[in-house]
Amino acid sequence: MSGRRPLSLEDLVTKTLPNEDDGEPVFLTKAQRNALKSLKSTTQKSRPRTNVSVPRKRVHESASGPSTETSSSNRPVKKRVNKEFKFEWDEQEDTSTDYQPLVEYSSRLNKSEMGLEEKHWKDKKLSEMTARDWRIMKEDYSITSRGDVEYPLRSWEESNLPTKLQNILKVELKYLDPSPIQRATIPSALKLKDLVGVAETGSGKTLAYLLPLLSYIMNIDERYLLYEHQLEHNANRPLGLILAPSRELAIQITKEAKKFTDKLGLNVVTIIGGHQYEETVFSIKDGVHIVVATPGRLVDSIERGIIDIGQSFFFVIDEADKMIDMGFEKSLNQIVGYLPGSSSLSGEESEKFKVDRLVTLMFTATLSPTIEKLTKNYLNQPGYIIIGEAGEVVNRIEQKFYYQKGVSSDESLYKERLAQLTKLIKSHVSSHPDYSVIIFSNYKKTCEELSLHLEDERYHNVVIHGSKSQDVRERVIDSFRKRKERILIATDVASRGIDVPNVSLVVNFQMPKKFEEYIHRIGRTGRAGQKGTSFSFIDDSDSEILPELKKYLSKGRIPCPEWLLRHHSTQVSLLNE
Repeated sequence: MSGRRPLSLEDLVTKTLPNEDDGEPVFLTKAQRNALKSLKSTTQKSRPRTNVSVPRKRVHESASGPSTETSSSNRPVKKRVNKEFKFEWDEQEDTSTDYQPLVEYSSRLNKSEMGLEEKHWKDKKLSEMTARDWRIMKEDYSITSRGDVEYPLRSWEESNLPTKLQNILKVELKYLDPSPIQRATIPSALKLKDLVGVAETGSGKTLAYLLPLLSYIMNIDERYLLYEHQLEHNANRPLGLILAPSRELAIQITKEAKKFTDKLGLNVVTIIGGHQYEETVFSIKDGVHIVVATPGRLVDSIERGIIDIGQSFFFVIDEADKMIDMGFEKSLNQIVGYLPGSSSLSGEESEKFKVDRLVTLMFTATLSPTIEKLTKNYLNQPGYIIIGEAGEVVNRIEQKFYYQKGVSSDESLYKERLAQLTKLIKSHVSSHPDYSVIIFSNYKKTCEELSLHLEDERYHNVVIHGSKSQDVRERVIDSFRKRKERILIATDVASRGIDVPNVSLVVNFQMPKKFEEYIHRIGRTGRAGQKGTSFSFIDDSDSEILPELKKYLSKGRIPCPEWLLRHHSTQVSLLNE
């Protein structure tokens, strides 16, 4: 850049240009601009005013050099010189040299310490968890809650469960991670808060209440457990009670509980129909800690003086919606009347059992108005925990349908259905070497007919329904669970709570009368994160539940079959809406 000096303020004001190059623009500081403005104002005031206009002078290039000429119409046009525009720059005029930042970060801090890099909640310590972290965690596991509930469980190590229980869980049973319902429920249940848990079948609800119940018993005064509870007058007084709607579910819960109680020196007893009362008396002769029962048989046992639930301060109702559907509400009211209430708890008992009132946990697959009513009657300011959405579509299950126009009572339709069933079983068995199939029917007679038909087709099977004795039902379920038998034909007695792992196919040979039962039936497959398939035979006699089926599939963004969209029952329902 040229070393020529910039124009002075006086030259700029008077516009005296020694030569063309001196007219190049220069950078002015704010102080210089203010001084220029002041000088210009002073100069203009000191000059005498004149009306004579001074012709403007323009500089142009000529062969002899630069010259000045009065502006006129015939003056030569100035030749433009293509020169690069440049500023004269003085480093002392750089205004950025004294920049002072508002906030300074130490170079020793890393990004996470500066808040510029957020760690995932799984990588944080429990003390570092923020409200946002808990919200993200609940979204990750589809946990929704309302009421007074604790934060979810991140791992077994943070659960506050007794060390013995944790060792059995992780080391012996290899239950490495809690399921969503266990994560959400256990922290609040350990604090002895009343809860309502809503989750699909196969979600791990049994452990969600068994672990808090076992923890409660292990925290009871040690002297009471070792001595007083062993006395003869306490032999029939359990410390915890679990109610289930069916015998099969009660047996399943007991088997799961024994995995822990056998190692902890606790006794769990099942009280269900089909067993002799003498068996119950014998099983509690050395004392009982937990009773798993069906409502009707428990009421009978209480009235006969076989069992006394007056010290059962931990009460669990499993499959509450099914219990109401089966008409056990009256029995429930009777049982609650026999349980200890807050008013009956003395100071000595409160110190002994480490509670100040009855603790009640209720679990259900659906949250209906009836269940809401039950919570008001039986629970004390409960918290609600919902996994997923109540009644949501189980996306792990591929749902298939076979529609027949007419009604299945028609002989030709019935024969066609039997033929399609045989074809379906043959195809499934050939494509699934490790197959396990449950076929549901509404009637005992139909179950027996299906069994004979499949036997004729050389597919061995077993059957359970209400007319089978309890011993037979238990043997059938056990053989099916152990894969000794691969095809089970059943009425709805097996649609709830029977946890048979890895069922690959569920067949609805007849659709249930209530749509909720359809959900519970297909819930026998696709359990514990596995994939499964359901196949349902449908005819016009099922019109009442078809609108609900259509809504159910649409809600889960599952394509509805064309026949379902066009069926008169769904069309009428659409018009009514």
